[in-house]
Amino acid sequence: MTGGTIYSSSGFLKVREEELPQGAAARYLVARDAHGAPTAGLEAYSFRTPPHLLYTPAELLAGLIGEERHAHLAERPLAIGAGWSEFRGHLPGRDGVTAQERIDAVRALTSQALDFAADAGASVLAYYYLPREEALEVAEAHAGDGAVLLYHDVETVLPVGRWQDLDEYLAWLPYGRRRRARCEIRDFGRSGRTIREVSLPDVVKEIAPLNSALMRKHGHEYGVEQATAVYERQGRHLGECSTLLLDEDAGRPIGFALRYRQRDMLYGRVAGFDYSVPNVADYFNLVFYHPIASGIGRTVRAIHLGLGTFQAKLARGAQPNPLYSVFVGVDAPLEADAEKVRERNRTGATAFGDEHGRFVVGGLNTDDWLL
Repeated sequence: MTGGTIYSSSGFLKVREEELPQGAAARYLVARDAHGAPTAGLEAYSFRTPPHLLYTPAELLAGLIGEERHAHLAERPLAIGAGWSEFRGHLPGRDGVTAQERIDAVRALTSQALDFAADAGASVLAYYYLPREEALEVAEAHAGDGAVLLYHDVETVLPVGRWQDLDEYLAWLPYGRRRRARCEIRDFGRSGRTIREVSLPDVVKEIAPLNSALMRKHGHEYGVEQATAVYERQGRHLGECSTLLLDEDAGRPIGFALRYRQRDMLYGRVAGFDYSVPNVADYFNLVFYHPIASGIGRTVRAIHLGLGTFQAKLARGAQPNPLYSVFVGVDAPLEADAEKVRERNRTGATAFGDEHGRFVVGGLNTDDWLL
């Protein structure tokens, strides 16, 4: 497959295989054209319980389906299509297929996913964190099954390909933000700290304590041993496409930003910092200013920055892209209230715009996000 994201690559597929919890099962589905060539693919998984709090269908479907059916969700296994990690769904496809070939492929794959979900005894089949176009494809393919299509979250993307150098980027920012960015670049430069690019497998032991510190700061139980295991695993399967920026003070690692490259895209995966040293805008220099100043826009179209911390990312030029999730009843349609679904989607998109729209360079109209 040539389409999709880094998260639909063979490397992340192998990572997910090793991370599957006990009792979970996986199927890798492929649609083919009349000549037997692959046209699209889909991962499908079943779990006894949701693999993560943010992959819990009952949370999103509350108030949209009947109380009895809602209570029933937690009693049965869960099936997830299009990936279950990294908060980004995907249905990779071959470049150059016709529109009808793509429609036929998605229909075939979603039908097989529904059969897999039924065999697993699941009550619901969920497709999480899909971009708009793919969410609409999945919802249309499951239209006869009563699919529920919900606005879910937002990922941010920094369009580095539009700037040839740091001066062009700074000129693009509004005046007040331009001044702040210049101050953050200046303060980092005066600190004497340096940034160098390395490969993930070379620095797992150095970054594990930094990532553990970040996770614990945000209230997660995530020790150094766990972080080490996670990034040793990713280093084994994704080391060749990893590109990690290491923030050092007199040769001592105090921060990092891990990215993965796929064709002309970079995917920001995770960061970490030593909170015992003063903060001199290390995060923004690692994620925004250093890559742009290095001229990465000449070979990279954009950097995916994932979910969350919206104000900080949007104020420095990242653009928001909505993500959607699709839910399908397996043994019977979910029979969601259509008006409540529309209102939920409208309320969610409007709330994001009201809270974060003023930080988006160029403005934001979330009317385009409504389905």
